[in-house]
Amino acid sequence: MKICFVIPTLTGGGAERVAVTVLGAMDAGRYDRTLYVFSANEGVYFDHIAPGVRVVVATHRSWFLRLWELAAFLRSSRPDIVMPFLSYFITAIAARLSGAQARVVFNQGTPTTGFLDDPDFAWGGALRRRIFIMLTRLFYSRADAVVVTSRGVADDLIAHYGVPSSKVRVLHNPVDLDAIARLSAAPIDDPQIEHDSPVLAAAGRLAGVKNYPLMIAAVADVVARRPVYLWILGDGPERARLQALAADGGVGRFVRFLGFQQNPFRYIAKADVFVLTSTYEGFGNVLIEAMACGTAVVATRSAGTVEIIKDGETGILVEHDARSIADAVADLLTSPAKREAIVTRARAGVAQYGLPAVAARYDRLFQELAG
Repeated sequence: MKICFVIPTLTGGGAERVAVTVLGAMDAGRYDRTLYVFSANEGVYFDHIAPGVRVVVATHRSWFLRLWELAAFLRSSRPDIVMPFLSYFITAIAARLSGAQARVVFNQGTPTTGFLDDPDFAWGGALRRRIFIMLTRLFYSRADAVVVTSRGVADDLIAHYGVPSSKVRVLHNPVDLDAIARLSAAPIDDPQIEHDSPVLAAAGRLAGVKNYPLMIAAVADVVARRPVYLWILGDGPERARLQALAADGGVGRFVRFLGFQQNPFRYIAKADVFVLTSTYEGFGNVLIEAMACGTAVVATRSAGTVEIIKDGETGILVEHDARSIADAVADLLTSPAKREAIVTRARAGVAQYGLPAVAARYDRLFQELAG
């Protein structure tokens, strides 16, 4: 069977990692696998692509030329399954123009409503929002299936955008637990890293939806009680502003911006608590990765995080305010036994997100659609 995943770029985001991971996990003896990328710029995940996966990078920059180029590629390669990540509308149109009989399966990791409210994207105007909602209703209803990462993302599509529930499949994002176990054991030889106080870790793109200002405010609250360091793993457009915010808040020397890391797990594993303060998460893959690293997690409530964390058992869920986050972090730092109990239960619970189990669910979906 031929499968083709389509994605705009391979920058350091969650959708990019999922696309590369899932495609690489599909049985090479059973699937002819292609990854179609619109741009190779800042493609940090190219090194993560599995052997045997064909990579095709578009040559055109304009939307219309990319549309025709993708349609021509699909016409010549004739895949059985086409799965777009983020590039939903252009891929659906290209598949129709190509004349190929491919099944088109959208793969969505975040709630559409949250995406529309995200200040990082230009959907603030009422007209633009109405057009996007109209297109979402049209294209999603015509897709052969819509894979979503959590029940919360599914409910949002069904309730607000009229997507038939029969087309929606909840398939959690995969995590390569074996790779995390190996990578998390690697040493850290970074002179920026201190070890004389407890450490918090955070990871993700430095952008609005991750709500790092809230995290920095929470850290300031914790630092007022005891010294702690925060390691922020990731990069993005908000970096300079966040560095200034930490400095202005009096915690500049406690917050370390470590940039994008090919191996973030060695940092996460050596932290005492992992903190996620996102405004919303479709799934929160990084929480599972932190759990697999053996680090206790504190996360703000959203559609994806409540599906992963059992509050008080496998992690701590909090509201979106600095005091709640600070109180949860401080409690874990002062209660090693509680922290260790959470870590033990969390590590046992992440097996369901392991790469083989999730790949098997994708395999069943592809076989069903192709049959």
